Amino acid sequence: MLELKKGNIAMLVSRLFRFLAIASISAIVILVGCQSNQAVSSSVSANKGALPSNSKNAIASAPLPAGSIKADLGFRPAVNGFSFENYGEDSSIKNLSSVEMQRMFGSKVCATQGESCILTPPAQKWMDEVNKSMNGGHCEGMAALSLILYADKDKASGFGKTPDLSLLGNEKLQREIAYWFATQYVPPTATSEIRGKAPSEILDTLLTSMKPNARIDETYTMGIYQPGFKAGHAISPYVVGDLGDGKYAVMVYDNNHPKVERTIEIDRNANTWKYNAATNPDEPESEYLGDADTKTLTLTPTPPRYERQACNFCGTEEQSDDNSSEKSSAKVNANGTLKFNQIFLEGDADLLITNGNQKIGYENEKFVNSFSGATFTPIKSSELWKDDEEPIYNIPVGVPFTINLQGNKKSNSKELIDVVMIGPSYDLGLEGIKVSKTEKDLIQFDASGRSLSYKPSSSEAPNIVFGIATKADDYEFELDGVEIDAGGTISANLDTAKGRLGIKIADTKNKAIFNLLISRIDDKTEQKFEGTDLELSSGNTLYLDYAKWTGNGAKLTIELDKGSNGTIDEITTIEDKKK
Repeated sequence: MLELKKGNIAMLVSRLFRFLAIASISAIVILVGCQSNQAVSSSVSANKGALPSNSKNAIASAPLPAGSIKADLGFRPAVNGFSFENYGEDSSIKNLSSVEMQRMFGSKVCATQGESCILTPPAQKWMDEVNKSMNGGHCEGMAALSLILYADKDKASGFGKTPDLSLLGNEKLQREIAYWFATQYVPPTATSEIRGKAPSEILDTLLTSMKPNARIDETYTMGIYQPGFKAGHAISPYVVGDLGDGKYAVMVYDNNHPKVERTIEIDRNANTWKYNAATNPDEPESEYLGDADTKTLTLTPTPPRYERQACNFCGTEEQSDDNSSEKSSAKVNANGTLKFNQIFLEGDADLLITNGNQKIGYENEKFVNSFSGATFTPIKSSELWKDDEEPIYNIPVGVPFTINLQGNKKSNSKELIDVVMIGPSYDLGLEGIKVSKTEKDLIQFDASGRSLSYKPSSSEAPNIVFGIATKADDYEFELDGVEIDAGGTISANLDTAKGRLGIKIADTKNKAIFNLLISRIDDKTEQKFEGTDLELSSGNTLYLDYAKWTGNGAKLTIELDKGSNGTIDEITTIEDKKK
């Protein structure tokens, strides 16, 4: 399916870090999308082998006092970290493909059979959303893979020595980094993240797990977040030093700064932690602070990444339609985990998801969660210090909800916003919405993935996307630029029993004119249809009879219900512009 393309995110903004480190613990962080930064040199622990300065503006860290080291993984950024810094969007860089999707989830992500794998529409949409998260950075993948190449000799043998690896022209390494980056989105990796712990508890985990020449099961990546689980970053811890008076230093490999040792300070007595992510003290957003209440310091163990990841969006429409069965097993994946609808937001805005008095998301720009059974997966900022990336929300299948799309302090009415829901065998979404700081739009996604409605607070022309996997053929639909006036409503409904997609607009003055894209995938091939300049007046419903389309350049039947009273008033066909 064609995607709305956004302007390129600025590539790898160089920043110098200034943080007088008093000693270090090693912490590896598993997080999503962090922007790269210029490397800054620092000194390592006493008797642990000093690093040469690689920047004339570098500020050296104070060495740890002799005998202060209480845990040591043996990892060192200069020897075991990547020589290149964290990177973002680049046309020459390859991220996830169908190969990595099969490796992560198995062949069930494929709609076709045989050697060539065309992904099911929900799998394709999930991959697209994850790849978009990497546009600003790959810190999660670099943090995880650097540890894996250090502790897993078998993996390392397939790549070579970490500091000698080149990123440019090395597609194998690029896709490997993307693979480990993506594991954070789904169980068991996502659910194994150690969250909700006080800094002292995180410290204790590192102290008891870190050992020289560590095995994979003794390694962790570390996540650091600003309050509300925004502006996340992924780093790699490797040494813990006791500074006395309850203060500890965790030395970390920050992939924004190749070959440089940096530190996180943890105060056991105050139960606080802090990390200064920049050299400029005038950048307040660069300082990360947390305590026993914020719980914004996390760890993710490496072993769950090695397991087959749970494919919540796999299966077929017939197998996962919860409305067709009252059996509780219909809401549980094969591995025993609950099925859920995963909500993605791309762009500078906030979501508040509600079900009656229950809510999860951002209310008055503060994170809240009183939604029973709902969880969230915090991700890292696409542009560190500039863009506060929204967490991914996991709403149990079958539970109704309403989405409030709200502007925040960074919304500017120019950046295009996407809101997408991906669930078992389906995906649907709105792409290309403009949101100002004061706007509040209302979105409703049916919990079974079959319908949506959207009421904007200003005039919009979003793209509407649907995808579905069935036992027979799989389908993708995109309606480009369906216009809707402020206060009006647009709704779409996918009727799989009748094989048609219905679109309706209401309470608008202007007629909507839009383009249509359909993709049908059978066991062997994918066929596409393109229709242009479709018209729809307010109060009417237009039905696209996709099941009647025979493919190979054939016409598509459309039906018009004037007044949306359930009676078809006109039937016609439209030409395939792609033939």
